[in-house]
Amino acid sequence: MFSADDIMGEAQIDIQPLISAAMAYGDPEMFGNMQIGKWLKSDDNALIEDSIINIIDGKVKQDVQLKLQNVECGELHLEVEWLPLDQ
Repeated sequence: MFSADDIMGEAQIDIQPLISAAMAYGDPEMFGNMQIGKWLKSDDNALIEDSIINIIDGKVKQDVQLKLQNVECGELHLEVEWLPLDQ
């Protein structure tokens, strides 16, 4: 059972690998589905496994799985998508 003041944990995401990969490939609609980058698991981050950056159906996406910090246990699973500001 949870109460309103229970700590749910914290997570930090480094979006620089996603930005670098997206900028390097320009218009992702020109490419087929492929891997274009990776954020590597290390002792300096809370990744559960390496985070792969892909072009999928003309969109740059990254799946991220993180261990929550400052809490007994927990995980966060995200899909991050790159959207250029001119769209």
